[in-house]
Amino acid sequence: MLPAPVLAVPYSKQAKCLADNLHYEARGESLAGIRAVASVVLNRVASKRWPNSICRVVYQSKQFSWANDYRARNPKLVAYTQKVQRVVVKAMAGRLKDNTRQATHYHTLAVYPKWASRLKMTEVIGFHVFYKYPRRKK
Repeated sequence: MLPAPVLAVPYSKQAKCLADNLHYEARGESLAGIRAVASVVLNRVASKRWPNSICRVVYQSKQFSWANDYRARNPKLVAYTQKVQRVVVKAMAGRLKDNTRQATHYHTLAVYPKWASRLKMTEVIGFHVFYKYPRRKK
């Protein structure tokens, strides 16, 4: 089987940042799992709590473990899977449906970070658990 093209999505810096994040965070997931990780990035972009661009969210310090590794921060030649490419195309066109119920955080099933106890779990999709901030009491 031939590797997927390097970037078969309409090239933009934001699309590349999202594709890189999906590649490193979710490439082994189902389409639903990749879509969920993309939704977290987009939900953060839409929130006032995080930066307002995909690249700034992805590369924000200590948010996505792969992006904290200096060598991985500027991947030059990545063969994105067709699933990753499909999700990026939909996300960049504004047609990605959020399957996380507005999650802004996630972790793998293999860990339980300290911050998880302060958030509300929304979904378990593939190998990831998704969370959002609980509603504030009035």
